[in-house]
Amino acid sequence: MFQQRLTSEFAVRQQTNPRYSLRAFAAFLEADHSTVSQVLKGTRRATVTQIRAWGRKLGIVAEELAVHLAAEHVPDSATAERHAQLRHWTAEAMALLTGPAHWQIVRLSREPEFRADCRWLAEQARVGVDEINLALTRLLRFGLIDGQWKDCTGIARLTEREFRRLALSRVREKAAEDHVQLGNTRGPAKWETP
Repeated sequence: MFQQRLTSEFAVRQQTNPRYSLRAFAAFLEADHSTVSQVLKGTRRATVTQIRAWGRKLGIVAEELAVHLAAEHVPDSATAERHAQLRHWTAEAMALLTGPAHWQIVRLSREPEFRADCRWLAEQARVGVDEINLALTRLLRFGLIDGQWKDCTGIARLTEREFRRLALSRVREKAAEDHVQLGNTRGPAKWETP
């Protein structure tokens, strides 16, 4: 938004004086001409300090300047989409880590008395039926159970720790399809987008 205001101001000055140059405009703003050029082209965003200083030079009233400053903090649509994807995959991973129903369903599916019945699973896992339904959907989505609700982990000796490790690796694979990568595995792990 501030880039548009700056471009408009530069255009008005050029209409008034056809010989008015970008260097003259930058000198008026007390800024480097290459920086002003990049901001005008949209290849670089103006910093908060630049918006304040240039806004004062251009005589922009405080209320309008506040709007420009606020607008600079709103992410562009691509960044907002990446953040939404990051939130989505983080929520999937957290649900698998903290929801006991996922592990319980897979564990129970290996038992001889297993029944593909939500109420039975909820009773056995000591959770609500809604939680079982959500967990079943997630387990199916990540290929951890099949359509008959049978274990598809391929882990011979299934432990909760091994289940979580595999479940999180499946989340990481699906997230990678959305170009969301699990970063920095040496330090504290964090989800990040490229």
